[in-house]
Amino acid sequence: MPIPCPRCQHPITPGATSCPGCGTSLLREVSPGGTEPTCAVHPTLLSLAICDRCGTFACARCLRLSSRKEGVCERCLAREPGLPMPWDQREELGTLKAFWRTVVNVMLRPDAFSTARPEGSAGSSLLFALLCSLPPSFMTGLTYLGLFTVLPPLIPTQTRSAEEIPVWVGLGTFIFCVLLGPPMSLALTVVGAGIDHLVLRIGGVTRGFQVTLRANALSQAPWVLGLVPLLGVQVAPIWALVARAFAYRGLHQTTWGVALTGALLAPFFTCLLCGGGYVAMLMYTLNNLNR
Repeated sequence: MPIPCPRCQHPITPGATSCPGCGTSLLREVSPGGTEPTCAVHPTLLSLAICDRCGTFACARCLRLSSRKEGVCERCLAREPGLPMPWDQREELGTLKAFWRTVVNVMLRPDAFSTARPEGSAGSSLLFALLCSLPPSFMTGLTYLGLFTVLPPLIPTQTRSAEEIPVWVGLGTFIFCVLLGPPMSLALTVVGAGIDHLVLRIGGVTRGFQVTLRANALSQAPWVLGLVPLLGVQVAPIWALVARAFAYRGLHQTTWGVALTGALLAPFFTCLLCGGGYVAMLMYTLNNLNR
């Protein structure tokens, strides 16, 4: 339920650390000699509200929104059982049906992460990530196979280079993408989740790495769009990042600011490094051409 801001009375959703109305920080320090109630976990911070479950005074850092839309403290939230995702019901649904239902939920109803079970085994998370990597790996390989097979005969004979591309290059590229694409994707999942978890821990989350790995893996559901030639691999990364922000916020029960930072910081710096590398290569090439 909304909580009024202590300064402007604007309604605040549990989990926020600043007022969306006036921008005032809700993490208010205790003043010497003050009589206002303090947080039961952080005694140096003033209480924002009491927990709807146990009545404990809770600061903005501790107060969270439960699956029943209650403002509860972290202890009560930790005791609340999360709802299983379809992927957690593979024994009842079957692996393929559970996978497809999870993909649809993540892509169309990402707010389901707010009530989802946070814990999951590393093997379960990596299996889901592996299945998500198969469509883009296959389509990427198929695209290169088509390019290396179809385009060379279309090039006029007089404009072809002396050394034509061997026929086996297209097939070799296809096999490389199909066989090595998924393992490389799993390695990137583990590394990416590790970096994101470090950022999330700095932001104050307390749940373990398996929660981050589960959120990272499940948020890769949009990669099934990789089956759509050319357009799919352009849309899937953006959709996956949006889903990852929802996943981090829901499974870690943190704020939007922390969730967005955890989901976007590593990709942002990766784009900067890759973009800087391309610019450096371009400048180096142009300088050599001008000599």
